[in-house]
Amino acid sequence: MTALGQRILSAVLVVAFASLYQWHGGKAALFLSIMACMMFTGGLLLHWFRPRRIHIRRKIHANRIEAGERVRVLVELEFDCRIPLLWIVLCENSPAGVHRKLIFPGTRRQFSYQYECSGLRRGVYRWDTGRLYWGDMFGWNTLSAETAGGTPLIVVPHATAWGKGDSVEFAAMIEGTLSERRNSQGNRSPEFREYQQGDPLGRVHWKSTAKTGQLQTFLPDTTDLASLGILVYEGASGYEVKQPEIKDAPAFERVVRAAARWIHTAERDDIPYHLWMEGGDKSHDAQDQWQNGSFLADDENHGLDRLAGARISTAAQSVSVSLRTEMLDGLASGSRIVVLTGKMDQVLAEWIITAIGSGYRVEVQLTEMNQVESVDRLMTGLEYDSFSLERLRHSGVPIHAVTDVALSSLGKVEVTDVGA
Repeated sequence: MTALGQRILSAVLVVAFASLYQWHGGKAALFLSIMACMMFTGGLLLHWFRPRRIHIRRKIHANRIEAGERVRVLVELEFDCRIPLLWIVLCENSPAGVHRKLIFPGTRRQFSYQYECSGLRRGVYRWDTGRLYWGDMFGWNTLSAETAGGTPLIVVPHATAWGKGDSVEFAAMIEGTLSERRNSQGNRSPEFREYQQGDPLGRVHWKSTAKTGQLQTFLPDTTDLASLGILVYEGASGYEVKQPEIKDAPAFERVVRAAARWIHTAERDDIPYHLWMEGGDKSHDAQDQWQNGSFLADDENHGLDRLAGARISTAAQSVSVSLRTEMLDGLASGSRIVVLTGKMDQVLAEWIITAIGSGYRVEVQLTEMNQVESVDRLMTGLEYDSFSLERLRHSGVPIHAVTDVALSSLGKVEVTDVGA
């Protein structure tokens, strides 16, 4: 029942019991009349002197967590109220579900407590608006007010370790990129500037540092550095999924986790990388607000943050989506590109052929099991799976399978009260 309905019912009861006492008399009717009047008056007081200027602050240990990781939230509640309150209930619409906290405030107006969210999948989340409830002792009059939401949380994909087969196949590729990077750094320009936080120690110019007394770093031409390109294909034709299963496609999740694995490897070995998520439907709305900077506080270009919002295109056919070739302009010629997809389609194959023609070395990794089996047969020369794969094979493109086919369970999505 709404607050207005409660007040109307209380007024009706007051009039009814007062009329009964006037007509019949008696102590019972008088007692009921007094109780109804007190209930009505208490409801009016709770409405007139309700909590105002309600402020909620949520503090999270990090704005970016890995999928499945537990995140602790500290909630600080503050409001103004002219009368003592017997109880309040704060309902938080967190990404892991609704959390309710019962508090007996009395004359206090500031409170803090904590709870944990666990089992969250990768994605971009916000706290929805919640409600603050208060009322009398017996719950005859219960009122509420809306509380603010909007606190962001980015859940990035969990990067698994390299598989046994992967460590052998891709170690040479990483080492080759590192060697190219060392060679390009050896031929860089002698220009330098003052050291800034985050600069690699390998770029420190010691002679200039000794002369000036302050750390100096080189200013290399980034176009001369060997880089790594990572393409996450979002086209629906790259995955064998039905429309209702697009959000939970295992093959696409393997692609995202493989991309996260490459990003971790590149950052660990100080390899500059470019992440592209192409071939998908770019008309995303709610989950793409992070691209405008509203979600990111420190590193708004971090690849893992972008992977958190990756999704398969809603387009049914690959002909309805396209890949841009301009994105190769920022990548040095001769750099390596890793293409991650469930299966190969014509649009993606054409883009790879274009990249090879521009002087880039491309590696393809597939996550669809039927495509993996087809690649094995293709490599042994027993049969050809498709025209696209055949073209890539004759062009010298290495084609591998993502071997970590089993996706680990993240557990139940739940919110747990951990006390103050």
